[in-house]
Amino acid sequence: MSLYSTTKGKVVDDIVFSIIDQIKHGIDNLEDANCELRLDIAKLNELAGIKAATCSDHVTSRSYLTFALSLLPTDHWKSHYDMSLRFSLRLAKSCYSCGDLEKAQFILVETLGRCHSLEDKLPGNALLARIVATVLIDRKSFIDAYTLCHEVLSQLGEEIPDSLQTNQRSEMAEATSIMLKSISDSDLLEMREMDERLSVIMNFYTIIAQVAYFLKPAMVPFFACRMVQLTMKNGLCKYSIMGFISFAMALCDSKIAKKDIEDASRIGKAAMSCWMKRYHTTELLPNLYLVYYGSFAFHTEPLQVCADMLRQGFDVGMSLGETGAAFFNSSQHIRTALISGERLSTLLEKVDYYLRLANTYQNETAKVFLSLHHETISILMGKEENSSKKDVSAIYFHRAIQAYWQGHSERCQHYIKKVFLSGTVDIGKLLFITFIEGMNSFQLLKRTSNGKLRSLPRNAIIVLKKAASLSSWNFTNKVHLLEAEQFSLQNHLSEAQASYAAAINSARSSGFIHEQGLACELAGHHYKKVFDLRSAWIFFDQAKRCYTEWGSQLKVDSVTQQLDSLSDYAPVGPSSSSSGGGDRARIETYNPSSVSRDCDEKLTTFMG
Repeated sequence: MSLYSTTKGKVVDDIVFSIIDQIKHGIDNLEDANCELRLDIAKLNELAGIKAATCSDHVTSRSYLTFALSLLPTDHWKSHYDMSLRFSLRLAKSCYSCGDLEKAQFILVETLGRCHSLEDKLPGNALLARIVATVLIDRKSFIDAYTLCHEVLSQLGEEIPDSLQTNQRSEMAEATSIMLKSISDSDLLEMREMDERLSVIMNFYTIIAQVAYFLKPAMVPFFACRMVQLTMKNGLCKYSIMGFISFAMALCDSKIAKKDIEDASRIGKAAMSCWMKRYHTTELLPNLYLVYYGSFAFHTEPLQVCADMLRQGFDVGMSLGETGAAFFNSSQHIRTALISGERLSTLLEKVDYYLRLANTYQNETAKVFLSLHHETISILMGKEENSSKKDVSAIYFHRAIQAYWQGHSERCQHYIKKVFLSGTVDIGKLLFITFIEGMNSFQLLKRTSNGKLRSLPRNAIIVLKKAASLSSWNFTNKVHLLEAEQFSLQNHLSEAQASYAAAINSARSSGFIHEQGLACELAGHHYKKVFDLRSAWIFFDQAKRCYTEWGSQLKVDSVTQQLDSLSDYAPVGPSSSSSGGGDRARIETYNPSSVSRDCDEKLTTFMG
């Protein structure tokens, strides 16, 4: 106790942990009657808890705050209400941040029952809604979180309809678009700051919009528009940035508004720039990255950049203790990295890492989606994987991807239909499933004359050309490959040859090694069809090299069969990638630098 007496009233931030730890050794000698001293030590523990949380040590923070609460008298909710409320909310946040969800919910329910006013309940209600909404996956949890936010917003004077018709959503979106016409980051930076009460309302709109994405997706545009409208009328707050990003996402969906990707990109970039310049905090960054980079930034930003920023969203979320947002970022990171062609073995390691943490933090939502990614990546690598039985619409997307790369065309088409019929396909998946549908339809058309199938590749080319006009990096190779397959099907041989070469070059320039391999493989099939078997062997050889670098033993085995069947047409001398006799390629010993060098040499020949 002498140590405490010596330091009382002085700045002890740098040594607060040492002081507290020493005081704990003598706490048993502290008389219960010495209330003032116990309160002082409780406040010191609160300071230590805050400091530990700032350092992202949420387990230690929980320990100090638990001790602080235990030092209060038995009637502390009556005698020391403000301190009890403050300690309880901070302890609940620390429990949530370190994965002790049951304890966090228990504390919040008890705390909310003790609160004297709506204002006192707001922080607890916000945290409780966030815990329920981002950790569990059952419909009841989403309903509970949505209902809680709806009730709070109603008490704060906000009128929220039960539902909106399509024309109502469109009208609201159009009116909001007019408000944001030509808005820039400098315009946002010059706006006055919103008052605190409205900022609280914006916080609850942010939470209810996240819940609605899963429970009531048709209501998301309403919440986004309302947040923008409140901001434009009353000034800016940190939650306003989420409102702008959410509205920009809505502009990318033709079912909500007149689709305007360029406007969405402008608004999204302005909001993100304003965030970095005006709000020097990482507090909302995991959610901002999740919506921006996970939902629509790929329209203009390279996929690899989007994947990296989503990974950062996970890292920041975990450091802040915002595990719900962090794990949503992890799932989007893996999906985006998979689409961008990151090495499969690396991805599988990352999924395993995320899954271990999801188990630690009891995040059932993350476990479901990460398990689906684990299954897809494992199948592409040629490994056995138990089929997921989870009844979530995302499973159709994964089944379609798996079936396409396995060469099961009918199965792929079956699951693509389910993706679209589910009505839950987000805009982040739409362009990529459209590409897969277009490519898969060519395989079906080679075996059937079904007239309905002919419209699918034409539609895919139209959609992907529009996307390529905004991001040549992400989509030009896909357009070239779709066109190459179209030309090949129509026996326009010279056009097909040029388009395959363009697809290969474009995929290589963008770093999409998997799609470079796919273009080489399909070029091989094209040349095999026209009986240019030496050229076919060369392209299959290139495909094998790309698939080896990607890490897909499934595809390596597939093209090895083609190479073996064409072994009589191999160039003189040993192949650097084909082992002969049908042996499996050794992915571990592959030298990736040979892909670009050999591709340059052979494309020069075929492009004349």
